[in-house]
Amino acid sequence: PPQPGIPEASVADEAVHENDAATAGAGPASVVPVPTSRAAYRRRGYRVVELIARRAGVPVVPLLRQARLTADQRGLARDARRCNVAGSMRATDAAGRRILILDDVATTGATLAEAARALREAGAEVVGAAVVAATPRRTASVMRHPETRA
Repeated sequence: PPQPGIPEASVADEAVHENDAATAGAGPASVVPVPTSRAAYRRRGYRVVELIARRAGVPVVPLLRQARLTADQRGLARDARRCNVAGSMRATDAAGRRILILDDVATTGATLAEAARALREAGAEVVGAAVVAATPRRTASVMRHPETRA
């Protein structure tokens, strides 16, 4: 049955099928979730990305792991987020695989970029990324004129 807040149509599933159509004959892409920190897992009791994929019926291959601890990304500026996650992930058994990275939210793209770096370093071909939600980029005009926010 449908769950509140979980769409019946899967963004990741659609992205996998669009990717397959765009690269016919190149082989299927494995969907790789961005890893959840141990602290977040202990706090929530589940891994958000893997739960979303499971409920959407999208099989995932957990090839990424955290190589070191990172600070909470909330409240960090773009450059600070990039520095915070730099070198924080490692991939295993990725050589020769085509990969679609799956995450719950994209804010600045720093986490997705780090995941892609780790997978490519391990020999994978990253063909794309899918997220459930993306935060809008704040521009200088929006920050100067908050009344224009929707």
